[in-house]
Amino acid sequence: MQWTPELIRQVIKSYCECSAGQKVTLNGEPTDIHQRKEVTRWQDDGHGSIGEIWYDLNIDGYASDLTATFYIEEGPDGLTVRLNDIHVM
Repeated sequence: MQWTPELIRQVIKSYCECSAGQKVTLNGEPTDIHQRKEVTRWQDDGHGSIGEIWYDLNIDGYASDLTATFYIEEGPDGLTVRLNDIHVM
């Protein structure tokens, strides 16, 4: 998927309450949702990927189950974190 800033904004604004002003926040008050913040590492898969991150976002200051997943890639300049997907888990 070609993630653009506009597409990321649309996904976030479409979550749950679907408010045009919704945004991702650093901190989030607990809700009934158990958030996942996981890093998994493995041996190089031949494409430079050495792991992934699953990170449940906070929306407007509250925990959510809107999950951003990232690939961790290793290259000559070090590690790169690349957005894979954003969806409800």
